[in-house]
Amino acid sequence: KKTIAQVLVHLHRNDFVAAEKCVRESYSIPGFSGSEDCIALEQLLEGYDQQDQDQVSEVCNSPLFKYMDNDYAKLALSLAVPGGGSKKKSPATPMGMETGQAQSGTQAEEEDDEYSGGLC
Repeated sequence: KKTIAQVLVHLHRNDFVAAEKCVRESYSIPGFSGSEDCIALEQLLEGYDQQDQDQVSEVCNSPLFKYMDNDYAKLALSLAVPGGGSKKKSPATPMGMETGQAQSGTQAEEEDDEYSGGLC
């Protein structure tokens, strides 16, 4: 849990190198390598390094992070990837979707954006 807390603090400071170093040092702790904590931190660092906000959010919304001390849980939920957004999926249409379905999804997103600026 201490390693997770340290990594969250480092990533909030946009210090990926220190966060990665913290995880690497924790490999020497018996039982850490291959544990649920280790796997989650590796996924978090991978998503952060690739600027994949979706992956980072998915990891930070896992019970492992949500049920930490309240301050660290808030840090996890508010963690944002610098310069990132969603990782771009393949340019082809998603599997199982026909062209008409893909276009209607795009149209629905455009309708949502119409009111994203607020009332005025």
